[in-house]
Amino acid sequence: MYAQESHHDEDIDTSDIIDEEWTKFEAEHFKDGRNSNSSILHFFHSTKKIAALFIGVLILSGITYAAIHMISSNPQSEQVDQTVAVDNTQPLTINTQQSETADSTIIQPVVFENAELGRILQEIASFYQCEVVYKKEKTKRVRLFFTWDKKQSLDQVVETFNKFERFHIAKENQKLIVE
Repeated sequence: MYAQESHHDEDIDTSDIIDEEWTKFEAEHFKDGRNSNSSILHFFHSTKKIAALFIGVLILSGITYAAIHMISSNPQSEQVDQTVAVDNTQPLTINTQQSETADSTIIQPVVFENAELGRILQEIASFYQCEVVYKKEKTKRVRLFFTWDKKQSLDQVVETFNKFERFHIAKENQKLIVE
């Protein structure tokens, strides 16, 4: 009897049954060609697009901020601010003799932009005919922005330099001692 049944199973055409069962399965589990998992995947796919858009806008905003910051922090604008601060701290005292010579030869202030202290003091020392002595060699390499008004006395210039915190200048006779 078992032999007949197994022989009988081989004679049945199962392709029609499989197609019919597959159609039933599709009708139960798929709606409009989609299953419920597909709608979840579609939701996650759309949130990924939104997240990517948000990240893109965030990166673009960061680049824009950096560009604006780079433009607004132009070294020339900083130099102008520092020059004004240095120039405003010293009152100018001009006697009548100097003003008469100033009319005949206009003395322009000397602007040092990101220059080493050694170079600045060398030029000032040659103008006032004095000597510069450094106690520490590394102070020669301190870089700064400075506007030097040649109308000021050497004492006034030294006083202006001593407002910086990284070094101190003392004047003894015709020597500038940098500490």
